[in-house]
Amino acid sequence: MNSFIINNATVITPDEVLHNTSILVEHGIITHIDQHIDEKYAGKIIDAAGDIVMPGIIDIHTDAMDAEIVPRTGADIPIAIAFRELERKMSGCGFTTVYHSMHLGYDMAEMHSHSKYSRLEVFETVHNASKGSTLLNNKIHLRFELSGVKAYDTCFELMDKGYVNILSVMDHTPGQGQITKEYFIKFAMKKGKNEEEAIAAYDERISMPIIKGKELEALIRHAQKLHIPVASHDDDTVEKVDYMHGLGIDICEFPITMETAQHAAKLGMHVVGGASNILRGGSLSGNLDMKEAVLAGAVDSLCSDYYPPSILHSIFKLYNEAGVPLHDAVNLATLHPAKAAGISKQTGSIEKGKDADLVIVKLINDIPMVTHTIVRGHIVAQASNQVNYNNNYELNDLSLTNEL
Repeated sequence: MNSFIINNATVITPDEVLHNTSILVEHGIITHIDQHIDEKYAGKIIDAAGDIVMPGIIDIHTDAMDAEIVPRTGADIPIAIAFRELERKMSGCGFTTVYHSMHLGYDMAEMHSHSKYSRLEVFETVHNASKGSTLLNNKIHLRFELSGVKAYDTCFELMDKGYVNILSVMDHTPGQGQITKEYFIKFAMKKGKNEEEAIAAYDERISMPIIKGKELEALIRHAQKLHIPVASHDDDTVEKVDYMHGLGIDICEFPITMETAQHAAKLGMHVVGGASNILRGGSLSGNLDMKEAVLAGAVDSLCSDYYPPSILHSIFKLYNEAGVPLHDAVNLATLHPAKAAGISKQTGSIEKGKDADLVIVKLINDIPMVTHTIVRGHIVAQASNQVNYNNNYELNDLSLTNEL
C-alpha cells in the first residue's frame, strides 16, 4: 500500500492519548495525525473501530533467537527457519524492531545447548537473514560474557563485520551480579552435589579468568568507535554502576537492586528492566521487582528478556493495576528503547515524519490482542478473534440428513 488511513482510532502519542483520531501513512511514513483526514488522500482505509493504535514495540534485549534455534538441548533447528518462524511469532506480539540478544563467550550456555552450530555461524546466518526479505526490523544485540576469554577476538571481528547493533558486557561469575554465593551453592546441591562439592565448584568458577581492565576498556572503546551502543548487565552495586558509566556505557540492563537502578538513572543512563518480571510479579532470582522500579522512576525501558509476549501485557498491567498513564506505559516499550538504541529519529513514536511502525491493539476482557502489526507501512501480521454466536444448531438446521 502506497497510502492508507487508520480511522476511528485511540492513538497513543508520546505525551497523550488521542480519541477518535486518524493517521495518514504515505510511502511508509506517518504524514498526518488529525481528528479527520479526507479519505481521498489514501488508497485504503483501516477502521480501527475505537481500538488502540500505538507505536510498534522495540525490544532491545530478547533471548528468543537462541531459544528458537535450540528449543531443547541438542535439538538444532536450521537457523534460517528459526529466524523466519521467530519473526512470525514476534510480529503477532506487536514487535516492529527486534534486537536479537545472542550470547558469545558464554561457555555454560553453549554446554547446555549442545548445539552443532558455532557461535560465528549463528551470528552470520542471523545477520544475513536480517538483510534479506523480512517482516520486522531485525538487528543483533551481542551479549559478551566476560569469562569468554577465547571469544574476545571474535567479538571484535563481529563488530568489524557490521553484525552488531548493540553490545552488552555480562558477567555470570557467582558471588556478584545476579548470582550470590549462597544461591550458587544451594542450586548446585539441588542438582546433586553435596555441600563440599558445591563449595569446590564455586571456588573453581570464581577462579576463572575474565576480561577486565585494559582489555575491557579496549572492547568498549572499539564499540564506541563504530557507534555501537554499549550496555552493562546485572549491576549489583553503586560502585559497579559508576565504573561502567565511567567507561562510557550509557545503558544499564537488569540492575539487581533499587539502589543501583536509581543511581544509574541519576547518572542519566538508560535503565532497562525485564517485562517478564513485571508480568509474573517479581524476579525469578529474588532481585529487583521491576514494577516497583518503574513506579519509582528508576527504570525507563522494558525488554522482553526470555518471554516476548510479556512486553505488551506488562504495558497494560502497569496501566490497569498500577495507574501508570497509558502513554507513559507505552513509552517504556517504544520511544525509550528507541532512544537507548539510537534510532528514535526514525521510529519509536507516533509522530509526523517517522516510519509507520504501528500496532493496532484490541482489548478483550482487558487482555490486549494485536490485530495489526505494520512495519514501514506494510501490514506484516493481521488477526481477528473468532465470534461465538452461541447458537445451538440441530442437524436439520444445517441441512444434514443421515442419507448420503
